[in-house]
Amino acid sequence: MKTKNIFKTLAFAMLMPTMLLTTACSSEDDLVNNTAGESTANTKGYALPVTVNVSRQGDEGTRATYDGVKRKLSFSTGDKLFVTGSHAEAGKFAGTLDYDAVSGKFSGTVTTQNEYHGTIDDLMASAAATLLPAGYGSYGFFSVSGSGYEATLTPDFEKAFALTKAAAVEQFSLEYASSYRSGFALKPNNSIVNFTISGLTANKEVAVSFDTNGKGVISGDVTTDATGVATFAVGVSQGKDLEDCTLTVDGNNIEMPTKTTEAGHIYNISRPVHGVVWNSTDMSSIVLSAGSIEIRGITLACDDLAGFTGSTLYSMSGNISFTSSKGNIKKIEINHSGYSTWYGAEGFPGWPSDYEADSGTFTWEGTSTDKVELPETDGWGQIDGVTSIVFTLE
Repeated sequence: MKTKNIFKTLAFAMLMPTMLLTTACSSEDDLVNNTAGESTANTKGYALPVTVNVSRQGDEGTRATYDGVKRKLSFSTGDKLFVTGSHAEAGKFAGTLDYDAVSGKFSGTVTTQNEYHGTIDDLMASAAATLLPAGYGSYGFFSVSGSGYEATLTPDFEKAFALTKAAAVEQFSLEYASSYRSGFALKPNNSIVNFTISGLTANKEVAVSFDTNGKGVISGDVTTDATGVATFAVGVSQGKDLEDCTLTVDGNNIEMPTKTTEAGHIYNISRPVHGVVWNSTDMSSIVLSAGSIEIRGITLACDDLAGFTGSTLYSMSGNISFTSSKGNIKKIEINHSGYSTWYGAEGFPGWPSDYEADSGTFTWEGTSTDKVELPETDGWGQIDGVTSIVFTLE
């Protein structure tokens, strides 16, 4: 490779070589020199121009422009490279380099803590690099704190939510190189999970919450299509046990697969809604007596002096029924935090009889059906402090 020397005419007709950092090749004559006489106590650091080559490792491209057909991640205009390190002479150093589509290299400035007079390769030997996709500041996944040689980069997994797989790959792929060998060879350090959830209400904005069990909760809103399908994707760390994560879409708990995430992999998960969840917010607005109300495809109906008021489900002289329009009910779990009693349910298969508990779960489970009745009690019966009702469907 041809090495360029850049010369700058200084005052007093003095020629000083500046530095050019190349990753493809460099010689012992490529030196990094600061302006003569500059104080080493400069607290702002020393700006050094840098040009580096960057490549990718890994068998599946995970940009920052993603080609879904070729499954390839490539660099694009607007992408940046964050470089940081520590050197015995230069001290700490950091900088953000811009991608040049013409040269195919990243160029910019790094700031060193101290004056540096060594070779390019020697300085970069202690460097690490992370790819920042175009527009990274608006995605919130990567954030740079500090400035100059003390700048640091942090990925925020709680912000890693996108409406498409391609957007998630482009915005939330953690491409990282921990060492420099005549260039930075980036490789994936996280994975993307792409969801397709069916069985929801058509053309409706629904809330999505993905609890990563250790990296926080990733949340967002997505609008279902005309068939009731929601598609979205998240970025997660490698080595994550997906079965330990919790996904909720429009109040529905979605079953997760038994998989451990690997860096550079995209996991495509399709799930129908197998259940409906009424949470405490849904139920706080229900006040019924001889009436009915529908919530997410499940209708609660009661007759006579039976109903649901606030967080208390009660019955005096009438039956309560749950009817599903989204699939047969296989199980109902009424979770409560208060003292509750319900007697005389033995005549209705699936319900426990003589239920009494300070807190817990009052459960019906039996042959799947579109309608389940909870009978009136022998006298006053109630379940206090209902926190949620979970309907398992099939």
